[in-house]
Amino acid sequence: MTNTTPGGGLLPPETAARAQQSVTRDFIAKQAPTSNPLSLIQYTPGLTLSNADAFGQSDQSSFTMRGLGQTSVGFTLEDIPVADPSHYTPFTSEAADTENIQKLTVQQGVADISLPLYNAIAGSIKEYLSDPAEHFGGKIDLSYGNHQLAREFIRLDSGEIGHSGIKTFASYSYGTNAMWMGPGRNRRSHVDAKAVKEWGDGNSARVFMSYTQQSTPSFLSLTMAQWKTTGRSGAYYDPTYTPGDYNYWKLNMSQQHSVIIGAPLVFNLGHGLTFKSAPYYMHIHGAGNNGMTQTEYGYNGTRPTGNLNIPGAVDGVAPVLGIDVWNQHTAGFNNSLSWKAGHNELEVGYWYNYYDQTEKSPMAAIGEDGTATNWWGKYPIKDQYGTPLMQFNIHLIQQVNSLFVSDTYKLFHDRLTLNAGLKFVMMSYKSTNLIPGDDYNYGRNDAQPLPQVSASYQLTPNDQIYLDAATAFKEPQGILVYGNYWDAESPTQDLSHSTNLKAEYSISEELGYRHTGLINVTASLFNYNMTNRQSSVSSYINGRLVSQYMNAGGQTSRGAQFALGLRPWHGFSPYVSFQYLHATTDNNLPKGLEYLPTKGKIAINSPEYTVNVGLSYDDGHFFANGYMSYVGSQYATYMNDEKMPAYAIGNVTLGYRFKKLWIAKYPQVQVNAQNISDNKYLAAGGGGLNAQTTRGVFGSTVKGSSPVYTIGGGFGLVVSVSTGF
Repeated sequence: MTNTTPGGGLLPPETAARAQQSVTRDFIAKQAPTSNPLSLIQYTPGLTLSNADAFGQSDQSSFTMRGLGQTSVGFTLEDIPVADPSHYTPFTSEAADTENIQKLTVQQGVADISLPLYNAIAGSIKEYLSDPAEHFGGKIDLSYGNHQLAREFIRLDSGEIGHSGIKTFASYSYGTNAMWMGPGRNRRSHVDAKAVKEWGDGNSARVFMSYTQQSTPSFLSLTMAQWKTTGRSGAYYDPTYTPGDYNYWKLNMSQQHSVIIGAPLVFNLGHGLTFKSAPYYMHIHGAGNNGMTQTEYGYNGTRPTGNLNIPGAVDGVAPVLGIDVWNQHTAGFNNSLSWKAGHNELEVGYWYNYYDQTEKSPMAAIGEDGTATNWWGKYPIKDQYGTPLMQFNIHLIQQVNSLFVSDTYKLFHDRLTLNAGLKFVMMSYKSTNLIPGDDYNYGRNDAQPLPQVSASYQLTPNDQIYLDAATAFKEPQGILVYGNYWDAESPTQDLSHSTNLKAEYSISEELGYRHTGLINVTASLFNYNMTNRQSSVSSYINGRLVSQYMNAGGQTSRGAQFALGLRPWHGFSPYVSFQYLHATTDNNLPKGLEYLPTKGKIAINSPEYTVNVGLSYDDGHFFANGYMSYVGSQYATYMNDEKMPAYAIGNVTLGYRFKKLWIAKYPQVQVNAQNISDNKYLAAGGGGLNAQTTRGVFGSTVKGSSPVYTIGGGFGLVVSVSTGF
């Protein structure tokens, strides 16, 4: 911490020719230790956090950026891609503990051309770990709170090992809490480790590892009618088991194990040449399961199962555990070579990524106590041929080859900076679905050229203007894009794999201004034109919440964003950010054989106004801050016939930092209150075409279907005692 960053750590100076804002330790260190990176960046303009977790300790949160979903935002750790490569979901709670995060940078709009990403329609989030300390020491952090929250964290720094120039750190944390509503407990174990060696002029080697085990009970998503009738009480599963109850909470939860390993390397080759290489590996193994029903005489694809003899069946129907277990391996490297000569810098790069995922959905029998024979599908229900009963059994292999070239030239004593670049991404997919009667093999190849240009001009030492124009694309997401979802009670498909597989493509422009000094100001105007806009509709199918991919045609998004922060003055540092967004659907969307009149209507999940206001105070000992977020109402359907109401959330921090006490370096006590007013609100959802019965373009009547929503997280209180040593 420096206690010098404007806006309480939310608005440090930036110079990139794009909309970009970083969050520093001045802010991060004063947030709840349970926070994941999404809750740390929620006050940046353009980002709307949908938090279903009272503490932020799990991945039960999502977000939009400039009205585009989180799957349209790239996510990197130490410039290494760490989001799910098929769903693009940023499992941010797996990346690092809050105490080890040095900085988060949000690029709203255009991602760095050198980043290994292919889904950054809305921009990117870059997370960086702190380096090991220069001397031996560490930190201890103990946190407790309401809902039986308990979390312990310890970090050890080696300092320089001998005279090798190598420094390391390793940390471990364990956190658990009762679910803030309903039964069950959230548990998370996490390890971070990092080694650094720097030598010569600009040479460095960093190796890091993050390992996570976590389990989280699920919440129910509700329709608007259910929310108005039951409120929060309808959003959680049953606390006790009764025979036949597939809504028992122990049958509806997720577990996930992950490891991330990366080694960013930088070599100064002399003569203006710099080579960077970042090899990496990521493994994710998990199961997101749910209770459901199954007939004793069912189907495995198109093949009859015979009598399954499921325990607990009544009138030929039994409750079972529907298992969704996945195993992902991702490996690759991102290399670049830059050459500085005079006022010019030329950079070229190559990125390769190999991704192998197996995802299966066997079913397991449920015992008299409501638990299944095995959570991971080890003892599945089998048909008359001895084959496990499944709704899908998909194996997906994806390969990415990406090349880029970028040239930057500076003029007028480096006041004017011009840049032009081209990225060319080539992707291949091969998918199989081992379900009897299914199309066994499916393949797809795609290649996308992605040019971008930018310019910035330093009007004064404190004032800058910039503009940029860029292209980006995103492939269809999710394994069910490449495979069918079968109904195990009939020889039919509940969901068929997509046939209109086209990558979403966007062209964007930005015009921005920055001022740095006692007050930091950043403002920008932006415009997006998108084709083959990717969207999804979520619905429950026999107890399982399933998302179906949809090509939503074209979309135009225009708006303005603004942020202002004061450098600490007598300990006080106010902050405000704002975004205006006008996003529209450009064409009528199909539903069955009819088209809905959606052209010109407001795009879903696109609040017109979002506002963040905060005030931070720190005199070196006592510190406090308070931040409020307002999110305007959002349409939940493309027909604009159902809307998610506006809401406001406030978070508060109070703390005291002591002087050194024996070996304890600056021990402190900190209290964080999340959603301090316990506002009851809908945080996310929607995605449906029409909620009400509608007349189509050709005159037919199109039946409506209610979208489902996620309930916003309740009041969370975290009291932390920490010290360095």
